[in-house]
Amino acid sequence: MLPLRKGKASRKAQMSTVIDIISRLRAMDGQFRPAEAEVARIVLEDPFFAGRASIAELAERAGVSQPSVTRFCRALGCDSLRDFKFKLAQNLAVGTNYLKQPERLDDDVAHLAQRVTGCILDGIALARDQLDHQAVRQAIEIIAEARRLDIYGVGGASHGVGMDAYFRFFRLDIPTAFYGDSHLQRMSASTLGQGDAVVAICNSGFIREILESAEIAQQYGAKVIAVTKPETPLARLADVAVLVNVPEDPDIFKPTASRIAQIAIMDVIATGVAVKRGALVHEKLRRIRHNLIPVHAISGTPAPRARESETNTKSNRRKRTRS
Repeated sequence: MLPLRKGKASRKAQMSTVIDIISRLRAMDGQFRPAEAEVARIVLEDPFFAGRASIAELAERAGVSQPSVTRFCRALGCDSLRDFKFKLAQNLAVGTNYLKQPERLDDDVAHLAQRVTGCILDGIALARDQLDHQAVRQAIEIIAEARRLDIYGVGGASHGVGMDAYFRFFRLDIPTAFYGDSHLQRMSASTLGQGDAVVAICNSGFIREILESAEIAQQYGAKVIAVTKPETPLARLADVAVLVNVPEDPDIFKPTASRIAQIAIMDVIATGVAVKRGALVHEKLRRIRHNLIPVHAISGTPAPRARESETNTKSNRRKRTRS
């Protein structure tokens, strides 16, 4: 975090790092002077050109004077064209696919289903083919013997994968917890020790909060299993790195391919842990299934035993009626 500094200029410089210039530009639609509006139109039509163009090139394409380009930048709260291009570059760096006009999908549901499920199947197949079996085997052994398992995931995709993994592992007679908050992750890591394990899920492998929590856990003797991309800080830090490198589809409306692939890999690990822990897990799963039966009855769907008993009762009534 940047240190606080006094002075209006310093505060403005700090705030400029978080300005979404594209959103500000769209919000000001109708507020520009005619010449400035032409510059705004050119920027929105081709932000990549605007990000690399000189003031002369931008003015020429918009059909306005160079001072009009400068006034456009100042109307957005930027000191100069250079300042505007810096803020625009931040938008382009993190949201390129979201600035393109999305492809219009076919209204045919069958075609839509084929495209989406095909993307999911391709991602899972790619993850399967690149899977390091030795790393998966090591992850299974560590978790199967763990005294306690904590799962970390920050952000939408990793949070979802982490929660799904939690639902799998807590049923396997392993004390398991999932933490999606960075502060809770640090607190959790501080309480771990020898015999404990952490599964750190991070597709990019660069999230500072995950890295710091993993380092804390290792400091106290816990083993860290990373589910991430190869050649990343998290992969290098982990005791065992299960690498998943599935490129995202440029279509922003499709499901996140890496998330689906990571869930599939976690299912592989969870199944291996269940097999390795054997009879103890079998008993816990039997208990869970047994105690879910009343839920079916409450929801209006007779439990298997209830349906069987009801059938036998009706049969006995028919026999007594005939007699």
